[in-house]
Amino acid sequence: MEQKFGKSFLLEFVITELQVFYYSLLVWFGKPRAVDQIEKAFTYHRTSEMKIFISVFAILIIGEGVLIHYLFQKWNEVIAWIFTIFNVYGVLYLVGFYNSAKHLPHIIREGKLTIRLGFQSSIEVELDNIKQIVPAKEIELGMKVPKKTYYVLLKLDTPHYEIILKEPVEMRGAYVIKNKVDKIVFRADEPQKMLEEINSTQSLADGSA
Repeated sequence: MEQKFGKSFLLEFVITELQVFYYSLLVWFGKPRAVDQIEKAFTYHRTSEMKIFISVFAILIIGEGVLIHYLFQKWNEVIAWIFTIFNVYGVLYLVGFYNSAKHLPHIIREGKLTIRLGFQSSIEVELDNIKQIVPAKEIELGMKVPKKTYYVLLKLDTPHYEIILKEPVEMRGAYVIKNKVDKIVFRADEPQKMLEEINSTQSLADGSA
């Protein structure tokens, strides 16, 4: 699509919306490739607080939607339904986000490492651009994530590792959010196994070089 229409806000917006509806509605009817069948893929949703977070917010949105719809309907039925549509979209977004996290794991492939947070954001780095990987520190409540750091997890979760890059790399987020970062903080369901795989792949690449 980028080759045909070029990079633009409209294209990025459409792609994000397609992902929202695909992962919230259509993914249930398809048979996506199992994560276990993808070579060097690592999940991050199973031990995350993501499911609880999304469930709680979905319930709150539904409850608020019913209440506000009832109150607005007495004043203006059209506005009441517009508000309800936005609430339904909010629930679809949350469901789609969780499903995308299940189907879009971290991947090591062809000398590159891809770190993802569902369809919301991702980054791809060359393994030889990794300077160091160290245990990550938790960000205290109220503290902001440094601008040059890509924090690839919910703040409710505990980060596992911090990747320090030799050269900055652009991370891509939904709706054309882009930023060059030199640090990546992430988590995985099997962090030690993933770290060993990164180090092993790096060693093989260095040996072949």
